Amino acid sequence: MSDLANAVELKASVAGQNEREIILQYALENSTGGRIYAFDLPLYFDSKGATKLAETDAYVFLDGERTARIVRGIVAPPMFMSVSRRPPIVASPVEPGASKTGTIKLALPLSEANPYFPAQECDAKSAKPIARLLLQIGWVEQRPETQTAKVMVDGKELLRLTGGWGAPLQRVAHVEVAVRGVGLCPYSGQFDRAQLRQ
Repeated sequence: MSDLANAVELKASVAGQNEREIILQYALENSTGGRIYAFDLPLYFDSKGATKLAETDAYVFLDGERTARIVRGIVAPPMFMSVSRRPPIVASPVEPGASKTGTIKLALPLSEANPYFPAQECDAKSAKPIARLLLQIGWVEQRPETQTAKVMVDGKELLRLTGGWGAPLQRVAHVEVAVRGVGLCPYSGQFDRAQLRQ
Protein backbone atom coordinates (compact mmCIF):
# COMPACT_ATOMS: atom_id res chain seq x y z
CA MET A 1 0.00 0.00 0.00
CA SER A 2 1.36 3.42 -0.88
CA ASP A 3 2.19 6.15 1.64
CA LEU A 4 -0.61 8.21 0.08
CA ALA A 5 -3.20 5.51 0.82
CA ASN A 6 -1.92 5.23 4.40
CA ALA A 7 -2.37 8.98 4.86
CA VAL A 8 -6.16 8.65 4.78
CA GLU A 9 -7.60 6.97 7.87
CA LEU A 10 -11.15 5.86 8.52
CA LYS A 11 -12.54 5.68 12.07
CA ALA A 12 -16.02 4.42 12.95
CA SER A 13 -18.17 3.38 15.88
CA VAL A 14 -21.70 2.24 16.62
CA ALA A 15 -23.56 5.37 17.72
CA GLY A 16 -26.85 3.62 18.44
CA GLN A 17 -28.66 0.31 18.04
CA ASN A 18 -32.09 -1.08 18.77
CA GLU A 19 -34.23 -3.90 17.37
CA ARG A 20 -35.05 -1.91 14.23
CA GLU A 21 -31.80 -0.20 13.21
CA ILE A 22 -28.10 0.31 13.74
CA ILE A 23 -26.41 3.70 13.43
CA LEU A 24 -22.76 4.11 12.52
CA GLN A 25 -20.78 7.32 12.75
CA TYR A 26 -17.51 7.69 10.89
CA ALA A 27 -14.71 10.16 10.24
CA LEU A 28 -12.48 10.03 7.16
CA GLU A 29 -9.28 11.85 8.08
CA ASN A 30 -7.11 13.39 5.35
CA SER A 31 -3.43 13.52 6.36
CA THR A 32 -2.19 13.85 2.78
CA GLY A 33 -0.68 17.08 1.52
CA GLY A 34 -3.61 17.87 -0.77
CA ARG A 35 -7.36 17.73 -1.25
CA ILE A 36 -9.08 14.38 -1.60
CA TYR A 37 -12.60 13.52 -2.77
CA ALA A 38 -14.63 11.01 -0.75
CA PHE A 39 -17.26 9.01 -2.64
CA ASP A 40 -19.55 8.87 0.41
CA LEU A 41 -22.79 10.23 -1.06
CA PRO A 42 -24.87 7.32 -2.42
CA LEU A 43 -27.25 8.26 -5.24
CA TYR A 44 -30.07 6.18 -6.69
CA PHE A 45 -32.97 6.44 -9.13
CA ASP A 46 -36.48 6.49 -7.70
CA SER A 47 -39.46 4.75 -9.31
CA LYS A 48 -39.95 7.73 -11.65
CA GLY A 49 -36.31 7.78 -12.76
CA ALA A 50 -35.34 10.86 -10.74
CA THR A 51 -31.90 10.95 -9.12
CA LYS A 52 -32.11 10.90 -5.32
CA LEU A 53 -29.59 11.23 -2.50
CA ALA A 54 -29.55 8.47 0.12
CA GLU A 55 -27.85 10.55 2.82
CA THR A 56 -27.74 7.90 5.53
CA ASP A 57 -27.69 4.77 3.35
CA ALA A 58 -24.92 2.44 2.18
CA TYR A 59 -24.47 -0.71 0.09
CA VAL A 60 -24.35 -3.94 2.10
CA PHE A 61 -22.63 -7.22 1.23
CA LEU A 62 -22.11 -10.48 3.10
CA ASP A 63 -18.33 -10.98 3.32
CA GLY A 64 -17.45 -14.44 4.59
CA GLU A 65 -19.28 -16.15 7.42
CA ARG A 66 -19.90 -13.41 10.01
CA THR A 67 -18.84 -10.14 8.39
CA ALA A 68 -21.02 -7.58 6.62
CA ARG A 69 -19.27 -5.13 4.30
CA ILE A 70 -20.85 -1.66 4.53
CA VAL A 71 -19.82 0.27 1.42
CA ARG A 72 -19.85 3.82 0.15
CA GLY A 73 -17.96 4.27 -3.08
CA ILE A 74 -17.99 3.58 -6.82
CA VAL A 75 -19.45 0.12 -7.36
CA ALA A 76 -18.92 -1.39 -10.82
CA PRO A 77 -21.95 -2.86 -12.61
CA PRO A 78 -22.06 -6.67 -12.69
CA MET A 79 -20.42 -8.35 -15.68
CA PHE A 80 -23.59 -10.37 -16.33
CA MET A 81 -25.86 -7.31 -16.52
CA SER A 82 -26.33 -4.53 -19.07
CA VAL A 83 -26.66 -1.12 -17.40
CA SER A 84 -27.94 1.71 -19.58
CA ARG A 85 -27.96 4.53 -17.04
CA ARG A 86 -25.96 5.32 -13.92
CA PRO A 87 -26.24 8.12 -11.38
CA PRO A 88 -23.56 10.84 -11.60
CA ILE A 89 -20.39 10.37 -9.55
CA VAL A 90 -20.54 12.86 -6.71
CA ALA A 91 -17.99 13.38 -3.97
CA SER A 92 -17.24 15.28 -0.77
CA PRO A 93 -14.04 17.36 -0.96
CA VAL A 94 -11.83 16.93 2.11
CA GLU A 95 -9.01 19.44 2.54
CA PRO A 96 -5.59 18.41 3.91
CA GLY A 97 -5.67 18.07 7.69
CA ALA A 98 -9.47 17.94 7.73
CA SER A 99 -11.99 15.16 8.36
CA LYS A 100 -15.25 14.25 6.66
CA THR A 101 -17.77 12.91 9.14
CA GLY A 102 -20.91 11.00 8.31
CA THR A 103 -23.74 8.88 9.66
CA ILE A 104 -25.05 5.60 8.26
CA LYS A 105 -28.42 4.24 9.42
CA LEU A 106 -29.32 0.70 8.42
CA ALA A 107 -32.49 -1.26 9.16
CA LEU A 108 -32.10 -4.48 11.14
CA PRO A 109 -31.79 -7.18 10.20
CA LEU A 110 -29.44 -5.99 7.49
CA SER A 111 -30.32 -6.77 3.87
CA GLU A 112 -27.76 -7.11 1.12
CA ALA A 113 -27.94 -4.06 -1.15
CA ASN A 114 -26.21 -3.32 -4.45
CA PRO A 115 -27.06 -0.20 -6.54
CA TYR A 116 -27.79 -2.38 -9.59
CA PHE A 117 -30.26 -4.76 -7.92
CA PRO A 118 -33.78 -4.12 -6.61
CA ALA A 119 -34.27 -4.24 -2.85
CA GLN A 120 -35.67 -7.40 -1.30
CA GLU A 121 -37.80 -7.98 1.78
CA CYS A 122 -35.88 -9.46 4.68
CA ASP A 123 -37.32 -12.30 6.75
CA ALA A 124 -35.59 -12.09 10.14
CA LYS A 125 -35.76 -15.90 10.44
CA SER A 126 -33.37 -16.25 7.49
CA ALA A 127 -30.83 -13.71 8.82
CA LYS A 128 -27.26 -14.86 9.41
CA PRO A 129 -25.56 -13.71 12.64
CA ILE A 130 -22.99 -10.96 12.05
CA ALA A 131 -20.07 -10.23 14.40
CA ARG A 132 -18.21 -7.55 12.41
CA LEU A 133 -19.01 -4.67 10.11
CA LEU A 134 -16.29 -3.82 7.61
CA LEU A 135 -16.90 -0.20 6.63
CA GLN A 136 -15.33 0.82 3.31
CA ILE A 137 -15.30 4.31 1.78
CA GLY A 138 -13.88 5.08 -1.65
CA TRP A 139 -11.81 8.20 -2.20
CA VAL A 140 -9.33 9.66 -4.66
CA GLU A 141 -6.71 12.38 -4.41
CA GLN A 142 -7.04 15.53 -6.51
CA ARG A 143 -5.01 15.19 -9.71
CA PRO A 144 -4.12 17.59 -12.53
CA GLU A 145 -6.81 16.00 -14.74
CA THR A 146 -9.55 16.15 -12.07
CA GLN A 147 -12.54 18.13 -13.30
CA THR A 148 -15.53 19.03 -11.17
CA ALA A 149 -18.93 20.61 -11.70
CA LYS A 150 -21.89 21.41 -9.49
CA VAL A 151 -25.06 19.32 -9.72
CA MET A 152 -28.39 19.70 -7.91
CA VAL A 153 -29.86 16.54 -6.35
CA ASP A 154 -32.91 16.65 -4.07
CA GLY A 155 -32.51 20.42 -3.81
CA LYS A 156 -28.92 20.12 -2.60
CA GLU A 157 -25.86 21.34 -4.46
CA LEU A 158 -23.33 18.50 -4.77
CA LEU A 159 -19.89 18.28 -6.36
CA ARG A 160 -19.72 16.05 -9.41
CA LEU A 161 -16.51 14.56 -10.78
CA THR A 162 -16.59 14.58 -14.57
CA GLY A 163 -14.49 13.01 -17.29
CA GLY A 164 -11.60 10.74 -16.39
CA TRP A 165 -9.11 11.40 -13.62
CA GLY A 166 -6.64 8.57 -14.19
CA ALA A 167 -5.88 5.39 -12.27
CA PRO A 168 -6.68 4.17 -9.78
CA LEU A 169 -10.31 5.20 -10.13
CA GLN A 170 -10.56 5.21 -6.33
CA ARG A 171 -8.64 4.14 -3.28
CA VAL A 172 -10.38 2.47 -0.35
CA ALA A 173 -10.25 3.38 3.34
CA HIS A 174 -11.61 0.72 5.69
CA VAL A 175 -12.17 -0.07 9.34
CA GLU A 176 -13.74 -2.98 11.22
CA VAL A 177 -16.36 -2.48 13.92
CA ALA A 178 -17.42 -5.30 16.25
CA VAL A 179 -21.19 -5.68 16.69
CA ARG A 180 -23.66 -7.78 18.68
CA GLY A 181 -27.27 -8.63 17.99
CA VAL A 182 -26.96 -7.98 14.24
CA GLY A 183 -28.26 -10.31 11.53
CA LEU A 184 -28.07 -10.11 7.74
CA CYS A 185 -30.43 -11.49 5.10
CA PRO A 186 -28.47 -12.71 2.06
CA TYR A 187 -29.85 -11.71 -1.34
CA SER A 188 -32.03 -14.37 -2.92
CA GLY A 189 -31.06 -15.14 -6.52
CA GLN A 190 -28.25 -13.89 -8.72
CA PHE A 191 -26.32 -11.11 -6.98
CA ASP A 192 -22.94 -9.42 -7.22
CA ARG A 193 -21.04 -8.82 -3.97
CA ALA A 194 -18.80 -6.31 -5.69
CA GLN A 195 -15.52 -5.07 -4.30
CA LEU A 196 -15.10 -1.31 -4.62
CA ARG A 197 -13.90 -0.53 -8.14
CA GLN A 198 -10.26 0.62 -8.22
